[in-house]
Amino acid sequence: MRFQAQGCTDVGRVKDTNQDSFLIEIADTPLEDVALVAVADGMGGLRKGELASATAVRSMAKWFEEKLPLSLETFDSSVEGFQQFVEGQWSGFVQDLNLEIMRHGLAEGMSLGTTLTAMLALGARYSLVHVGDSRIYQITDAAIERLTEDQTFVRREIEAGRLTEEEAEDHPQRNVLLQCIGSSKEVKPQVSHGNIRKDATYLLCSDGFRHVLSEDEMRQSLCPSALDWDDEGSEAHPSAVLRRLIDAAMERKERDNITALLLRVRGEER
Repeated sequence: MRFQAQGCTDVGRVKDTNQDSFLIEIADTPLEDVALVAVADGMGGLRKGELASATAVRSMAKWFEEKLPLSLETFDSSVEGFQQFVEGQWSGFVQDLNLEIMRHGLAEGMSLGTTLTAMLALGARYSLVHVGDSRIYQITDAAIERLTEDQTFVRREIEAGRLTEEEAEDHPQRNVLLQCIGSSKEVKPQVSHGNIRKDATYLLCSDGFRHVLSEDEMRQSLCPSALDWDDEGSEAHPSAVLRRLIDAAMERKERDNITALLLRVRGEER
């Protein structure tokens, strides 16, 4: 399989700095083609969030470029082997990253924190690692499915039956995270796995992208039949469509930084 990806980010209407960072890495390997995409959202209420998010994506890029190739040399290509490999790698990665950012903040007298939501696509399988409230969606022409769970106060209250979805939308604590990398003593990432659908695009986005855009809007604009990946000058090219959606979010007075990226399978040929 071959992968294609496109991303876009904007500081937004209110903030002075963009605390979001994103990553796109695609490579050929002797085993399979592989892609790694990630979004990190530096905490808006903590100083130097942009440093924390940039550190997260740089560290993940280094892992992809240096450690993943060595690991693939001895990788068991079975489904079970793939999942065990990723869970072991990413569990250690998140804990090390949490300590690195926390120690840097303590040394500099700063509070640092970031979310991290990433997707590793290897051949026909994917694995997700997720901390915070950025999201990953699987989008087909017929449906949009969220693949991550928000690790937030309001999501916990919804699941406990103490809040409705409608009440959570305007709740004063809707952006309060239960954990984030660099400011939580212990971080427990969500790690999940699945099969890549050839008839789908995968959307990764910070919370600023989806606050004022409905899931149906995202599905209509970002489903495979709505996109033209081959013509960069087309209004249907993913870069143009993402830009329009970000502009729409800002027109609706979204106050946060806004970041989104798309990943899709291009085809079978190697």
